Amino acid sequence: MVDLDGETAIVTGAAQGFGRGIAERLGEVGANVVLADLQAEKAAEVAADVRDHGVETAVIECDVTDRSSTEDMVDQARSRFGTIEILVNNAGGSTRETFTELDPETWDRFVELNLTGPYNCSHAVVPGMLEHGNGRIVNISSMAGRNVTLYGNPSYTAAKWGVIGLSKHMARDLSPDVRVNALCPGGGPDSPMGRAGTPRDMANGVLYLVSELGEFVTGTILEVEGGSQLNQLPD
Repeated sequence: MVDLDGETAIVTGAAQGFGRGIAERLGEVGANVVLADLQAEKAAEVAADVRDHGVETAVIECDVTDRSSTEDMVDQARSRFGTIEILVNNAGGSTRETFTELDPETWDRFVELNLTGPYNCSHAVVPGMLEHGNGRIVNISSMAGRNVTLYGNPSYTAAKWGVIGLSKHMARDLSPDVRVNALCPGGGPDSPMGRAGTPRDMANGVLYLVSELGEFVTGTILEVEGGSQLNQLPD
């Protein structure tokens, strides 16, 4: 039902976890996939699996916190595939310090990774998308961006809230040529669905947002979290 044949998608942080699941899912429906990650060797293993679906891949070592690295990554992707229709800003991470434990250097590092990274990649890819039209960007936020997290530090929570604001502002500024949305992963054994969200779950959410199924969807926040917030409602 979904066909991305002939289109090209960049997925950052594609070497493992949600990024791996997203890259594989996009390949399943015909997209060529650029796997952008600092872990190039691991990304190459994922790329081999993606190519099993009969699509082309490219592995590009990229540090999303380094603007010159993201610009070079996009230039390489365009040289290989011509146009870039889809960008999934998935690269991110955290540690688990409390506010009083969090030093300024760690704050800066994870804000750069989780918030400036998506800006850097988007800034590099958007001019080409505007030129050709029909661009789609999905920024991976978190349910920490809707409330707060027990599993990351304050800079992660702040950055993931920022990703949502960035996504909405980009959607307003870039419409109608580029659709921009955010996806918030979540879930857990205590959720109404009884489990955590898997890479496949997140990939299906991304697929909806970048395919024709979501062609009238921009500036939205898709929560893929198994109803976890329902447990927060009062009796």
